[in-house]
Amino acid sequence: MNEQPTNRQRQTIAIPARDFNSRLSQLSESNSSTGALFSRLALIHQLAKAYAVEAVCEPEVLLADLEIEEITDPPLYGYTPDDDPVIVHFSY
Repeated sequence: MNEQPTNRQRQTIAIPARDFNSRLSQLSESNSSTGALFSRLALIHQLAKAYAVEAVCEPEVLLADLEIEEITDPPLYGYTPDDDPVIVHFSY
């Protein structure tokens, strides 16, 4: 099977784990105050996408076109045991 060539651009960003965890807590609190229930994993993905959008800073890139490919070392359990960054690989 031949894959079609794609014009997607790939990018990687590193976010300090404490910053990621802080914004994740804020996102979780704002969603719970509206009654919305999301799993922590869904919130991590949503926040990674928000960081990716901020990193791209190109108005012609649509949020729907942006794909998170991998998130390395996200704070899954609500604490950050070390200062390793959260790495987000994405394409658009």
